[in-house]
Amino acid sequence: MTIYHKILVGVDGSNEAEEALKRGIQIAKKDGATLGIGFVADVRRIAPLIDYEQTYAKKAKAYGIELVEIYKNEAEKLGVKNVETFVKFGTPKTTFVKKIIGAFQPDLVLVGSTGLTPTEQFILGSVSDYIATHSPCDVIVVRGKNWRDRKKND
Repeated sequence: MTIYHKILVGVDGSNEAEEALKRGIQIAKKDGATLGIGFVADVRRIAPLIDYEQTYAKKAKAYGIELVEIYKNEAEKLGVKNVETFVKFGTPKTTFVKKIIGAFQPDLVLVGSTGLTPTEQFILGSVSDYIATHSPCDVIVVRGKNWRDRKKND
């Protein structure tokens, strides 16, 4: 059985990303690994809003910092001893692979299956597919519960 030393989870606030984080926490606890939590503020969304770029950038950065801190605190409460966080700006696919994976150098990456609508996936391609293809280490793509199952549990 493989033991991982550095586990990285990509988060964006989606249910799928939260499921990936839960799985990452479980593996990090079991293996005694360092857990990395990475968020990329998507710059594609601000291109048509150049006048609002600074406002968006500040809000996106604040959201990312708050999100990874919430997840870091949760991981620590659940027993993960070493947690590192990353917040970057860019195109999620390449920024996550080049800047976050490049900086953290994990031996396992976990990402949610999708955070995009079907149309965005068709046009832009899946971030999780890109990460799985371009990551230099093992990748687990985690599927979240569908909306009907989530609704039943609420």
